[in-house]
Formats: sequence, C-alpha cells, structure tokens
Amino acid sequence: MSMTGADVLVEGLIAAGVKHLFSLSGNQILSVYDATIGRDIELFHTRHEAAAVHMADGWGRLTEEPGVALLTAGPGHCNGLTGLYVALMAESPLLMLSGHCPEAQIGKGAFQEIDQAAAARPVAKASWRVERSEDLEGDLSRALELAVSGRPGPVHLSLPSDVLETSVRGTCRSHSKGAADAVDGNMEVVLDLLGRAERPLILAGPATGRGRRWLAVEALVAATGIPALPMESPRGVNDPALRLATTCLADADVVLLIGKKLDFSLRFGQAPVFSEERRFIQIDADRSELRDHPCVALRLCADPWKATRRLAEMARARSWNSGTWRSDVDSLRVATPADWDGLLSPAASPVHPLDVCDAVQPFLDKGAIFVSDGGEFGQWAQAGLTAEFRLINGPSGAIGSALPMGLAAKLAYPDRAVFVLLGDGTFGYHAMELDTALRYGLPVVAIVGNDARWNAEHQLQVTTYGPDRTVGCDLLGTRYDRVTEALGGYGAYVDRTEDLPAALHDAVASGLPACVNVAIEPAAAPVFR
Repeated sequence: MSMTGADVLVEGLIAAGVKHLFSLSGNQILSVYDATIGRDIELFHTRHEAAAVHMADGWGRLTEEPGVALLTAGPGHCNGLTGLYVALMAESPLLMLSGHCPEAQIGKGAFQEIDQAAAARPVAKASWRVERSEDLEGDLSRALELAVSGRPGPVHLSLPSDVLETSVRGTCRSHSKGAADAVDGNMEVVLDLLGRAERPLILAGPATGRGRRWLAVEALVAATGIPALPMESPRGVNDPALRLATTCLADADVVLLIGKKLDFSLRFGQAPVFSEERRFIQIDADRSELRDHPCVALRLCADPWKATRRLAEMARARSWNSGTWRSDVDSLRVATPADWDGLLSPAASPVHPLDVCDAVQPFLDKGAIFVSDGGEFGQWAQAGLTAEFRLINGPSGAIGSALPMGLAAKLAYPDRAVFVLLGDGTFGYHAMELDTALRYGLPVVAIVGNDARWNAEHQLQVTTYGPDRTVGCDLLGTRYDRVTEALGGYGAYVDRTEDLPAALHDAVASGLPACVNVAIEPAAAPVFR
C-alpha cells in the first residue's frame, strides 16, 4: 500500500512513542489530521496556536519526552513563535511542526508563504524545511533526537503541503548525534577545584534543575556535600522560590555551572552578586555558551547530565570537607522573612497573596501539581509554595503559558490535582483554553489573583518614575469565574481569606475545569536580596 508523506510523518511519530499532537487545524496540515484517523495518536486541538506550543512545552518538561505541536502555515506558524521562545529559554524538549505552502510554489507568491524556517531559527535549537517527502522519516528522527540531546530545546520543521500529500518512494539521510562527553581527566580537574574551595556552590540550568538531570545533581550533592540551587526563574538571582539562599551567592568562592548559562539571570557573574574573587566552572553541551570570561577557571563541552553522573561517581572515591556551608544554604532556601506571619490574616479582604498560598499548600502536600506564571502574584506563589512538580514560565519572562501548561500537566498525570496560579492579566491570554479543558476532560483549577492591574509593570513604574507616573496598567475587576461558568466549568469568587479553603475544595470536587477568582491585595512581589 502506498503511503503519503503525511502517513510517513504520523507513523514516524508513533514509532518514536509520541501519543499526543497539540494542534490547531488549518489548510496545510489537514493531510496530517486525516492520517491520524484510526491511528494510535490523539489530536488535542486548542483555541490558539501558542497554547498548543505551551502544552507541548509542559508535556516535554514533565515527561522529558518531546512534546509535539502541529500548526498550520503563515499566521498559524507565527502565532506559535512565542511558545517556541518560552521553550527555548526553559530548555524544554519540543518539536513544532508547521504546515507550509507547497514546495512547488515557493517564490511565486503562494498563499501564506513566508520563510518559516528563518522566522523560527532565532527561537529554536534548530529549524529547517523538509524539501522532499523521501526526507520526512530522516528529518523527523533527527529533529526528535536534537530536541532531547545535550541542552534540550525546541526544534522546528516546516512541512510543505505537497511534501505531505505526495506518495513516498523511499527514505534517505543519516544524522549525527550531539556533543562529545568530557573525559575523566577533565572531571578530575573539576573535582580538584571544588575540593580546594571553602564555599563551593552548584548552580543548575533550567533543564538540569528538573527530572532525571536534577536527580543526578542531587547525587553529586550527596557525594560531595556541596549545595546546589536550580536556576530557572526570569528573575534569576532574585528568584523568589530560592528565598534567602540567593544571599549566599556572594559568599561562594567556586561556582560550578551545570548547563547554566553565564547570562543576565546571573548578572553575568559580576559583583556585587558574586564576590570579586569567585571562579566559575562551566559544563555545557553548547560550545557557543563557553565564551571567554575572566572569571571562568575551566570550560568543558559535555552533556551536563552525563557529566554530572560521572562527577558523582568519581566524587564518591574522594574525601570531602565537612562543614556547615551546605546546611546554611539549605536552611536559607526554606527560610521565610520574619514579617511574613504578619501578612497572613483570616479576615483579610482583599486577600493577600500569601493567604492564597496558605490555602493551596495542603493540596500540594498531597501531591498536586503547581503551575504558575505572571507578574507579582506569580512571584508570590513561587515564593510561598513548594511542590514535587512545578512548572513556571522560565527565563523568558513571557506570561500566558500557565493555563495550557496546566492542561498538559493534567494529561501527563491524570490522577493528580493541578493548580494553576496566575494573575488576571495572564489569565486573559489563554482563558479560552478552559474550553479545551472541557472538551478533553482536563479538570485543572485556575486560581486567578485579581488585583485589576498589570501589577508587575505598575510596580516598576512606581519604582522607576514615581507613584504619580503610572500609566497603562489598569484592568477591570472582571468576574473571570462567571466567564468560566459560561463555558461550562466551575467558578467561584472569593474576596475574603476565610472563604478560600472551601472554594478550593469545591473546585476540586466539581470534577470540572475551574476558576477560583480571588480579589487580592496588589502587593509588590517579595525580594530576598
């Protein structure tokens, strides 16, 4: 039986273990939709292309398998680019497949013709157009491998409609793998530098800070007694989730960066965040990140996960200095400021963001998944909540991803409750994905911190220009709970702290996608340094 390019694509995805396509339909990908009928792969069609990419991103981060988004050409493709950027900065394994105008019409003014591969290249680990149906199998295999190898990240393929519709005669192409592993001699040098340090510290990049990669870091911590901090927040050294541990950065004398870029989030390694005498060790799969820097003592191009495992193995054969440094850092990471207790009030109206955290934490203690983005409310949530599974917007600083990522979390872990904490501005980006949640039976609980403003920008304006120079930040105190009810979900409005626990319990018990719309105090996000 002859197969079209679309058939080859779908068969290749299934063979690679892909069971979900996060998508929004369009002319140029209808052949792929048709090829999925009766096959062991499910389409999840969203209300916006960016949401489809965010869902693929969330899936990739939680499962460490590439999430796959399928978009149509031109404007559909462009709508997905923000999601690609979020995934790139979060180092999330993802494959974005975009329909494309026919190969035979390129350069002739075809419908929705743009150079999609070029448009995606700055926000992807790799991006190219599949030029022949015979290349589909090899290109798909290469793209999926690239997404997970070395530093994980998003890969994009543009798929001309005639390539998808043409019968395939055969396949070709073989492809190379990722970065070479570091040799043991280099590992010994790393361990020597760490062993001579008085206050060594490990900083893990976004991908290294989750899943099996973070388990490898924890094994290295156990072997050496060196404290480690994950770095995935757009606020970098002011990450509220790290709490007071960020104050220890200036005390570290040797800092091991495992898959962590020496970028804006670390203030480029400069004082006063780090001491003048600090030295860095970099382990990265991307040679372009191993740039000359006066404070970098050693640079290794290697897969961070493999290198970390080898370091832990070799470290067990050494003796390491005992001291209070690790316990000091770990204690500060869980410590909260003394004035926090005074912010909690059972009778408060509007509700302080910490009161929201206080009501949500018991659910997280029972295994619920925590998803968050947004400005000030999102930072309060990240500072005030701890969870086994956590998804945030990541170093991109983009907002709007939380709700679709929450849907992916519920899909990946259907037996766990999923709480999505987001600001009212953020909720507006993808509120209609509650319709997607209803259609696919994904009962997440969205908790909207409603302060009727873009509060992060408001706070920046107050700090930078003065309280009488705020502009363009006001929103309506909209009843987002009623919007959710109109879609068929569960909605609750809360403006008193004492009503929060019951509202959250009822939202979970409803078994429906839910919105708990909380009127919150417009508090500036916490700062720990």
